Amino acid sequence: MTYSSKTGLSTSGFLNKISIPLGVQLWSVKNDLARGIDPTLEKLAATGFRFAEAAGYDLNTRTIFGLKPAVFRQKLDAAGIQCIGAHAPVSPETIHQVLEDLSTLNIAYLICSLYPDAGRTAADYYQIAENYNHTGGIARKADVHFGYHNHHFEFTPVEGERPIDILLKNTDPALVSFELDLGWAVQAGTAPETLFETYPGRFPLWHLRDVDAGGTAVNAGAGIVNFHALQPLKKQAGFLYGIVETPSAATDGMDRVIASFNYIRREQLY
Repeated sequence: MTYSSKTGLSTSGFLNKISIPLGVQLWSVKNDLARGIDPTLEKLAATGFRFAEAAGYDLNTRTIFGLKPAVFRQKLDAAGIQCIGAHAPVSPETIHQVLEDLSTLNIAYLICSLYPDAGRTAADYYQIAENYNHTGGIARKADVHFGYHNHHFEFTPVEGERPIDILLKNTDPALVSFELDLGWAVQAGTAPETLFETYPGRFPLWHLRDVDAGGTAVNAGAGIVNFHALQPLKKQAGFLYGIVETPSAATDGMDRVIASFNYIRREQLY
C-alpha cells in the first residue's frame, strides 16, 4: 500500500473495500457551516469523516466560506479533518491565484466543473480540453492534480459527440483527472461501468451522490445508483477517494451526509 505525504491517506486502499476513510464535500453542509463552522466540522469528524473536499472559494475576496484559507485550514486541523481537494473557478487566467490561495490547505486535487450552456459547440469542448491540459500542467508543477467534475449535460451529444468523451479523449491523463459524480451520470442515463471500461484509470475521485428515478438527489442508498455493483470496479476506474455529497440547498445537510455515511459504512462499500 502506498502512502500520500500530501494527504496522509492511503492512495491504493481500493484493494481493500473498507480501508479508505470516507470524505465529504463541504458544499453539502454549506448551510450548517454558515450557522457555525467549528461545530459543523466537529460533528463531521465525530461522525467518522476523515477528509473533506472544500468548496465556497471566492476569487474576489480570496476566502473559503468567508475565511482566509490559512484560517480555514486551522479549523480543519482542529477538527481532525484533512482537506484532500477543493472546488474552485479555475481557468488559465485564474489558476495561479487559486493555487497560491489554496496552497495553505495542502490539497492534492483542484477540481472545476462547467455548467449547462445551450450555445456551447463541440469545438468549444475541444478548446476546453486544450485549456485543461494547460491548466493541469501548471497545477502539476505545484504538486496538485487538476480535475474535472461532471454534471448531467456532458452526456448529451453536441453535434454528434458527447462532451464527456471529448474531454476524456483530448486531455492528458497525466495532467487532468476526473471526479465522477455517480448521481449525475446515472441521471443522464449513463452507467458508470461503461465509463470505467472505456476510460480505465481516469476516475480517482467519486462523488457518492444518489438520485431517485426522477433525478432528484437523495441520500446514498435511497435512490437508483447501484453502489454495490460499482464497488468491485474501483481498481479499473483508478479509484482513490470516495466523497459523500448531498443537495447543497438542503437545510438538513448534516442529517443527509450522516445518513449517507451510515449507509455506505453499514454496507461496507468504501
